[in-house]
Amino acid sequence: MTQRLPASTSGLWVLQSHSSVQLQDAGRFGGAAAGLTQGGAVDLTAARLANALVGNHNSVTGPCPPVLEITLGNAAFRAEQPLLLAVTGAAMPLLLNRQPVARYRTLLLQAGDLLEIGYSRAGARAYLAVAGGFEAPLICGSVATVLREKVGGPDGQGSAVTVGSLLPCQPWRQADPQLSLPYHQHYHHHSIRALALVGGAQLDTLDPQLIRLLPQRLFRVTARSDRMGMLLGGEPLPVRAQSLYSEGICLGAMQLPPNGLPIVMLNDHQTIGGYPKTGALSRGACEQIGQLMTGNLVRFYWLDAATAVLQERQRLLALQLQLDHLAAQWVQAGDSTEIRQMGN
Repeated sequence: MTQRLPASTSGLWVLQSHSSVQLQDAGRFGGAAAGLTQGGAVDLTAARLANALVGNHNSVTGPCPPVLEITLGNAAFRAEQPLLLAVTGAAMPLLLNRQPVARYRTLLLQAGDLLEIGYSRAGARAYLAVAGGFEAPLICGSVATVLREKVGGPDGQGSAVTVGSLLPCQPWRQADPQLSLPYHQHYHHHSIRALALVGGAQLDTLDPQLIRLLPQRLFRVTARSDRMGMLLGGEPLPVRAQSLYSEGICLGAMQLPPNGLPIVMLNDHQTIGGYPKTGALSRGACEQIGQLMTGNLVRFYWLDAATAVLQERQRLLALQLQLDHLAAQWVQAGDSTEIRQMGN
C-alpha cells in the first residue's frame, strides 16, 4: 500500500548526486513472501545517530526516520529554507559554503546555503538526517529505496535521489542546539576486519575442509559489491557440487557459488537463493562489512549462536544509551516541547 504525502514547498535542493544517493530508513519487513526485500540503511547505527543528533529521537527496536544514504560521497545540496541537519558514518569531506565542517554534530543551514560532500576517505557510506525527517511516500510501511524492485525513494517507485529535485522536509525555526558526539563514538574505519560467522543449517552438508579453511583465508572486497551483497575475492574455497532447492535467505547470509568465493548478503539481497550457505553474520557485522571499500580485507571466524546473540544485545544496549543521552541533551537545551518523537 502507498501513502501519498502532500507536496512541500521547503526542503533540500539536489545539486549533485548519483544512483547510490538514496532515501533509506530501517527497512521494509513482512514482504518477503511477495518478493520484496527489506532494504534500509546498511549502517543503521550511523543512520539512527544522525537522526538523534537533529532531534528525531528513535529507539533501536523501532522505525528509523528517513535519511539520505550517500555511498562513496560526491553529492551537493542547497537549502531552500533554514534546515537543521547532521552527517554521520564514513569520513567524507564536508563543506558548508566552501568551508570545512565536522561530522557527528548539528549543522544549521540558512536559505541558500551550500552543503558539499566529497569522495570518501574512509568508509563506504555516510548518512544525512534533517530535523523532522525527509518526506516521501510509504510503500508497505517504509520509504526504503530498492532500485531493483522499483519501490521506495522520493517518488515511491524506487528512484535514487536525482539532480535538480527537491527533497521535501520541514524548515527549522529555532537556533542551532549545537549538539555533537565525542570522537570515540564516531564510525572508525578499519581496512581489515575480522567478523564473526554463525554456522547455519547447511553447515553439516559442506566439505569439512571448507569449514576448516574458511577462517584461515583473507578475502578482499571486490568492485562488484553493492547494496545487494558483498562479493569477495581471494583464494577460492573448495565447494562440493550440490543440487539444492532455493530457499529463503536473510540479511548477512554467506553464500558459496561454484567459484568458491563467498558472497555476503546485504540489505537489498534477493529473497530466495539456491547456493550453499555456510551461515550468517549478525546485524552489527553486516554494518561493518557494508562500510568496507573496494580492496579492503575481511576475515571470518566461527562463533556460536548464543554468544553472537549476547554480543548483539550488548551492542544495541550501548547504542540505545547513546540515543537516550542525545534525547536528554535536547531536553537540557530547552527544546523539550519541540522534540520530534519519531520512531517510538
